[in-house]
Amino acid sequence: MQSRSYSFKLPIPLQSQGFIMLSSDTETNEVVQAGHVLDKQVPKSVSTLELAQSTLFRRTPNTMSLEERTRLTYEKAKKVCEIYNLTFDDILSVSPLFSKLHTDLINAMDGGMTTLITIQYNLFIGTVLPYAASRPELLPLLHRALAFEISAQFMLTEIGHGLDARNLETTATLLPNGDFDLHSPSAAAAKCMSPTTTRSGLPVVALVIARLVVDDEDRGLRAFIVPINNGQEMCKGVTARALPTRIGTHPIDHALTLFNHVRLPHSALLGSLKKPVNDRAQFQSTIYRVGAGTLFVSGVAIPALKLAVYNAAQFSLRRKVTGHDGCLMPVIQFRTQHLPILHAIAQYHVLQAFLNEAAVVFRNMEVDPQVRHAVATIFKAVALQHFQRSIKALNEGCGWHGFFGENQILQMDLEMRAASTAEGDIRVLAIRLASELILSRYKVQPPKDPTSALARHESSLFAEAQESARATSGTHRTEAYNRNILPRSLPLIQAIGHRMASEAAVAAGLDPRLIALYESGAILEGSAWYAEKGGTSRAMQREMEALAADALLPNLERFVAETGAEGYSTAPMASDKRWDESVAGLEKFNRVAEFDPFCPGLNRL
Repeated sequence: MQSRSYSFKLPIPLQSQGFIMLSSDTETNEVVQAGHVLDKQVPKSVSTLELAQSTLFRRTPNTMSLEERTRLTYEKAKKVCEIYNLTFDDILSVSPLFSKLHTDLINAMDGGMTTLITIQYNLFIGTVLPYAASRPELLPLLHRALAFEISAQFMLTEIGHGLDARNLETTATLLPNGDFDLHSPSAAAAKCMSPTTTRSGLPVVALVIARLVVDDEDRGLRAFIVPINNGQEMCKGVTARALPTRIGTHPIDHALTLFNHVRLPHSALLGSLKKPVNDRAQFQSTIYRVGAGTLFVSGVAIPALKLAVYNAAQFSLRRKVTGHDGCLMPVIQFRTQHLPILHAIAQYHVLQAFLNEAAVVFRNMEVDPQVRHAVATIFKAVALQHFQRSIKALNEGCGWHGFFGENQILQMDLEMRAASTAEGDIRVLAIRLASELILSRYKVQPPKDPTSALARHESSLFAEAQESARATSGTHRTEAYNRNILPRSLPLIQAIGHRMASEAAVAAGLDPRLIALYESGAILEGSAWYAEKGGTSRAMQREMEALAADALLPNLERFVAETGAEGYSTAPMASDKRWDESVAGLEKFNRVAEFDPFCPGLNRL
């Protein structure tokens, strides 16, 4: 293997703890000084198309047991990771290749697989890596996680605390011999959602965020490496209760996990025993990879929209009705049918430009960490808003076909719903971010053109929120703040995101027709404000949308083809061939009984 060594800056909280990073070369493992973020502008050529068309992804698991279906999801995750072959450097620097992994179309085929990959690579490996420079004994574990030889989990959230993570109950108490006693003191301390059962067949190791207790003193939250099971049996003192399978999704073994005085060696602790000078900074450095997840997990909305657009468009091209002239015409010609498709096309193009720009900001360690996380939150708010609105409209356009998971759109909708809470519930993140911006604790990038419609909308909502906040005596712990500011938080963050997304699209040189339709959609999201204060009546708003759609419509089929989603589509409704095969495979009922509905009781076989 050719030797490679990379150097780059670590996140500021980790730099302050004196970390340096190791080479990502698997043979030399040499330690190098922190320098600059790798400038990999163009990811290496990676294609999952052949894998997407393999038996692994085309298998129909209806006859499989839950355990078999769960293991299938893990197998898919491993195969995708083998194709991408990420290095430690890719993960720690959130390189363009790391970003591309999250926007690959194959993610739209199995949301459970994507969940496993992002937990393993971003949260587990990304958190442990900085410690490996001074603790080389961690490298074998990291390599096993990189190769998906183990299932590596990240256990932060507890049932009783949700996003109030700084008040977690799980404790890790230092014992006289230097070991730790890991314990869940109540049912409310159960770690929730992390896949920790033995269904995967893989040994499970987790990073457990627990409260460090030394000499009866609370020294803040730390990460501990904890063996959960060996792939067949749970480890002593660890109990996992499997949660029900999320309806309509590819299964993974989400669970509630409790620890009953689990003995851990001293080496399980990541970091120092010392009481931190700043508890908040210590906690943020412990969970700093959550910010990367906030950004990149939301990016999965892009391939999901692409695949939904492809399936909905192909259905609308195949589905024909008789026109006034007696000739058959595809339903895609109707405005109500093609308009949602065009909006979704504009959205994923603009979101891709926004994600690229946000990723550049996120990689820049010179930027205030709060601002970096703010950009991730803003992207997440907008990506989820567009996805949730468009996926519903696209599915409704498919009529009764949209009821069935086999046509992929409904299943993507159900699987992406987890993204709204993964790495932080977007409503709570928006409340926190809006409050910090309103209270002027820091700022995000201001509008490049303050006179644009989207910028004026953002500015007006922000001014209104600040005025309301001043009426609450400047504190966010009042009923008035709860009543008047919290409901405005998500719309405010979305308005900032609309402006930032549009600016990113312009900077990227995106087709102006796509930007025009995107902006018309954003205006319709805030229709009341634009009519009331923006000088744009509802009629004008609809005309803007109609003109933008008219400009794109002649190129609709080209845009659909350019999604690249054809090889990732398994929807029967999107192909005559697949539809015929699907019908032929349906359970068939036919006999030779005779039945007279007017003679009850005389029609038994």
